[in-house]
Amino acid sequence: MKVWYALEIGIGRAAEAPVAAQLWTAGTTGIEISEDSADAITLRAYFDAAPDEDNMREAISKALEAAGLPRSLLRDLRSLTIADQDWLAEWKKGYEPVAVGERLLIVPSWKRDETGAVDRVVVQIDPGLAFGTGTHETTRGCLEMLERYWRGGAMLDVGTGTGILAMAAIKLRPGARVTGFDVDPEAVEVARENAEINGVADELEIEVNKLSFYNGSEFDLVTANLTADVLVPMSRDFSGVMKSGGVLIASGILTEQREEVESAFAAAGFVVMERMPDGEWVTLALRENGIN
Repeated sequence: MKVWYALEIGIGRAAEAPVAAQLWTAGTTGIEISEDSADAITLRAYFDAAPDEDNMREAISKALEAAGLPRSLLRDLRSLTIADQDWLAEWKKGYEPVAVGERLLIVPSWKRDETGAVDRVVVQIDPGLAFGTGTHETTRGCLEMLERYWRGGAMLDVGTGTGILAMAAIKLRPGARVTGFDVDPEAVEVARENAEINGVADELEIEVNKLSFYNGSEFDLVTANLTADVLVPMSRDFSGVMKSGGVLIASGILTEQREEVESAFAAAGFVVMERMPDGEWVTLALRENGIN
């Protein structure tokens, strides 16, 4: 049975940004946030291998000091080892429907029957082991940008994960051509299962692939919820799959990485249309201006 490793960290709310940034630097694969009180939260950070508790405690304390915050904001830190089936059960307990933007409602597939009739576009998600549930700031930012800039036509979702962005796109603009791909076969399988759950499997292309495969395509809009260290070296590759004047929605960018990412895309011929900050993350909407 697969085992998950985690750190559960109790902190003062003011410490969220520097502590989360330190956890991402340390290689966390994802962070859950629980609201404990008006001024206290708990972060649960997952790792591929058991983290060193003492080293993480010291690294977090130093991150707080660097941010001008007292070490006392770190109230508790403990290691957890969680069996896969237990992790899924615990995760499901805390996952509620999430309203995003003006039109979308992201609903866990196991709670769809409880949701009832709503006047929003419903996207059901069963995340499996893929990233993208609608609760993370980067996914939420992409969904909100998608609402604003997606007008139909053809869309490519780079690193589709659970398929949440691709499914939202087809539900927002029925009849559009939407393709999602991922390099991870397991993520693609999860995305295909979610497409079935949402009744849009026949309307989406979900495949294992890489960006270069789509060179010469003319997508009206591209979404890329990745990480800055992936986006920067790929920045010159996006225009090859887009229409001139097309829109790129990019996320997975920490606030302190924004300028580096924007500079890379400016050199690749993109212009920033909008920045959407959310916590320590920022989502960008960029326009391909045809001069690459």
